[in-house]
Amino acid sequence: MQIKCAVFDLDGTLLNTIKTINHYLNFALSSYDLPPVSESDTISFVGDGAVKLIERAISRVDADTKLFDGIYKTYNDAYNASPFFLTEAYDGIKECITSLKRKGIKLAVLSNKPDFAVKATVSKYFPESFDVVRGGREGIPLKPCPDALLEIINEMKVAQAETVYIGDSEQDVFTAKNAGVAFCISVAYGFRSKDKLIDAGAELIVDSPSEIIELI
Repeated sequence: MQIKCAVFDLDGTLLNTIKTINHYLNFALSSYDLPPVSESDTISFVGDGAVKLIERAISRVDADTKLFDGIYKTYNDAYNASPFFLTEAYDGIKECITSLKRKGIKLAVLSNKPDFAVKATVSKYFPESFDVVRGGREGIPLKPCPDALLEIINEMKVAQAETVYIGDSEQDVFTAKNAGVAFCISVAYGFRSKDKLIDAGAELIVDSPSEIIELI
């Protein structure tokens, strides 16, 4: 069946946001006198939303869990105030999006990042490029639960078999399988190594955005 819809993850797939996440995470931790987290540690913490990110950073130093609410709020408030700081689009990704649009492919973004940050960031870097943009929202389970992806597919009025999901993490592989989409494209230029993607069951792995166009 022909692919009519492509749904992209955000962090590590469309945008390199690890410096941004690391900056605001360390700002929030330092506000409560906790030691900073390296970029490599931050990479291992991301993928499951801001709640898990903060929990993992706190547990690293075995800090009092009572600090969670304050650190979480500080992180979100700081990120919301300037969500584009240190963020860059991956080389070739804008050309990839433009090419898919020209082919008539419907485009969406689905991320576990808080919804406000996802919408602001996509609007900044990819204005009028995506038909639907969704981040983490209250009452909707995060990936790898398929609910949000299936909601997007329904909203786009396409079938699961007409949809491809593109992401950089193990969670994205699981999300695509749980939703029953046509196939998943895993990107090795993001936050996870090719070996980790293979271990998660990734079958189609690309090294650049131009290869996404070829597969779709």
